[in-house]
Amino acid sequence: MKQMSRNLGVQLKKVRHQRGMSLDDIAKLTNVSKAQLAQMEKGESNPTVSTIWKIANGLKISFSSLLQSSKSSSKKISPSEIPFLTEDDGRYRVYSIIPYDPKRGWEFYRIELDPQCSYESIPHMEGVEESLTIVDGEMDIILETETVHLQKGDTLVFTGNQTHQYVNTCDSQSVIHMIIHYQDV
Repeated sequence: MKQMSRNLGVQLKKVRHQRGMSLDDIAKLTNVSKAQLAQMEKGESNPTVSTIWKIANGLKISFSSLLQSSKSSSKKISPSEIPFLTEDDGRYRVYSIIPYDPKRGWEFYRIELDPQCSYESIPHMEGVEESLTIVDGEMDIILETETVHLQKGDTLVFTGNQTHQYVNTCDSQSVIHMIIHYQDV
């Protein structure tokens, strides 16, 4: 978790400097306080998934770009090294497996929901598409206009610029593999 906080601080500061912005400017764009942003830049804060989404949406960048470390030509990804964030008292876990790269235009996540866990995601920016596949368990995906029940092996693709909720409907852990694709962003 400490490494992820450091990565967030480095990436946030990098974006701010590249754009010639102050912490006040970013606070206005993201609706996250200047004090909290300053703590994040110093690596002294563990923000929630929702807070990081506010920053990503406000800056019109990918979620994982705020969590990634320096780039290299190749990288083996071991489960123990994958950065993750939690919500709902640790019952919802997001693992950033393959961070966003502008050349790819997408990022890849593993999401784990404990039994009966529910997580509501704020709408992402325009042009974002989510593709998710249920690896284990079952769940309901609640979109603004419909609820879709998914079982192991099912895949759902939807526009991410709408409120959406993931609900584990079974008595065991449910696992999702998710690709977030940034189209026209």
